[in-house]
Amino acid sequence: MAQNVTLTDSVRSNLLSLQQTANLVNRTQSRLSTGLRVAGPIDDPVAYFQAKGLTDRAADFTEKKDNIDQGISSVTAATDSIAAVESLVQQLKGLATNAKSATTFTQIDNIISQFNDLRTQINNVATDASYQGLNLVNGTGSTLSVSFSNDTASILNVSSVDIRSDSTGLDVAKLSAYSGGGIPLNVAHISAGTLTAGASQISLTVGGQTTSTVSAGDSFTFNYGTQTITLSVVTSATAAGVADAGTITAGTYSVGSTITFGVISSTADATAKGNIVIAATSTTVTETQAVKAVGVGFSTELSSRITNLDSALTTLRSRAQTLGSNVALLQTRLDFTKSYVNTLTSGAGKLTLSDLNQEGANLLALQTRQQLGIQSLSFAGQSEQAILGLFR
Repeated sequence: MAQNVTLTDSVRSNLLSLQQTANLVNRTQSRLSTGLRVAGPIDDPVAYFQAKGLTDRAADFTEKKDNIDQGISSVTAATDSIAAVESLVQQLKGLATNAKSATTFTQIDNIISQFNDLRTQINNVATDASYQGLNLVNGTGSTLSVSFSNDTASILNVSSVDIRSDSTGLDVAKLSAYSGGGIPLNVAHISAGTLTAGASQISLTVGGQTTSTVSAGDSFTFNYGTQTITLSVVTSATAAGVADAGTITAGTYSVGSTITFGVISSTADATAKGNIVIAATSTTVTETQAVKAVGVGFSTELSSRITNLDSALTTLRSRAQTLGSNVALLQTRLDFTKSYVNTLTSGAGKLTLSDLNQEGANLLALQTRQQLGIQSLSFAGQSEQAILGLFR
């Protein structure tokens, strides 16, 4: 059976004081090493849970801050692409201006080739302007949603815009070279969908500088979406055999007049009636694309192209301004969130962080007190050592 050691009151009192001092030294050293005055609920439950509420909210806003930062990058990618497309449209405008002074078909053909290549790059830039799978300039229908807090109402939705060359975007038409023969035809943008025999029609506008005279047997082509269609001129409307399908008959056509073609259902009919455009029960149009015919001296049509490109530049600048205002708003919210997170973190620190200067002074005082306690314990034990001297 274990025996207890009996200590005098003075020794026990000094020992207890020394133990308390050791506990304080350990606590102070912990505060100095961790920097926390309140490291857990046991230290100060009220301060601990108040600080935890602040740090949890700071963590939530830090996550939102990252999302806002990514949102800024998404919109910036879109505005960068608009700037690139604006440069391309400026180059297109320069080519159209140069074409007005062209004197040979070769010059016109070279300009048209460069024009259409640059126009293709507009769609390429729009397609490439994707950030983390989201594209804000390659057509409408996409939305960037940026949440600013856990409040469901604190959110910004940025809708995508269309800066492609198609009719829904900048409405920049392709050019085709007209070197004579037939009629220079300008094809408007045609919406994607299905053409149905007997129910669908296509309208073309006569282009050029002056009226065009065509004779029976003449033929020429135009592009419709992804299809290239050859038209033949007949002697009269009755020769077509289909009164409501539309015809091109021999004669004189003035600039700006409209010719409408219908869709028929069989290839045999198309062969016999060459004035009919599409020969199919239903044809799916997969591309919306206008084509404008230009040639030497086509100053009217080229001036129209320049006006069209000026409108495209206005559209681009308007859409850049819309997206740019969102960047400014997102940057403002990002700055606020950074400051707010800093305020929350500082507030939590006021409740939990230790004063290192004070804790350092405390440690020095406790170490001195500990040494004095050891000396006091030694003095308390000297009375018992005196009894030991009696046995010597």
